[in-house]
Amino acid sequence: MSMSSRIEPASRPQQTVWTRVVLLGAGVIAYQVLVFHTIVNNPDAFLGAGLMLAPLLVAAGFVLGRSRRGRLLLATCAVFGVIGCLVWRAVGANPVLFYPVPYLIVYAFLLWLFGRTLRPGRQALITRLATHVHGELPARIARYTRRVTWAWCGFFAVMAMTSMLLYLLEPLPVWSVFNNLLNIPLVVAMYLAEYAWRLWRYPDFSHASIATVLRALRNFDFNRHSAGR
Repeated sequence: MSMSSRIEPASRPQQTVWTRVVLLGAGVIAYQVLVFHTIVNNPDAFLGAGLMLAPLLVAAGFVLGRSRRGRLLLATCAVFGVIGCLVWRAVGANPVLFYPVPYLIVYAFLLWLFGRTLRPGRQALITRLATHVHGELPARIARYTRRVTWAWCGFFAVMAMTSMLLYLLEPLPVWSVFNNLLNIPLVVAMYLAEYAWRLWRYPDFSHASIATVLRALRNFDFNRHSAGR
């Protein structure tokens, strides 16, 4: 059974989409390398902690800044954050102790984001995304997308545990290589491996291209809960 994507081609040429993806990827890589060198070469400075917090602060501002209550919460967190930083520096605490926190927050959030949709009576996150792209899914594809959601939960859990174990058991540069240089390539490798497996496992299904998925993510509501298996 063949099924085409419901996502219409973007009004701009597809090359524009990939140009933005390449530029964003280059920016992310440059940022990751900067954080790595900062942590390895000057681990006791607060610059490394600030750089690691920056993406979380931007994401929080983007999400919470949409509502008045969110802006109030963001301002409150900012005040307490500044006070906490000043107290931290005043008592002479080592910023290295803070390093694993941002990454654990990200991994825990992603695990929660995917895992909450696997509760009984809810539609798995990957199933919802696939439905958003294709429309109604065949039962076998719906089951597969639910298993893929489980696989991503396992992936994020392993990433969090590996990060913490490396922080506790290995030198800081080794931990930084994993979290600052390998984390995003591992996410990309996970996605590409699943995509390749899906193409091989279900060759008769009209799979959406990676560009189509990227376009679909722009207007996909991650907060909406759908009933179903």
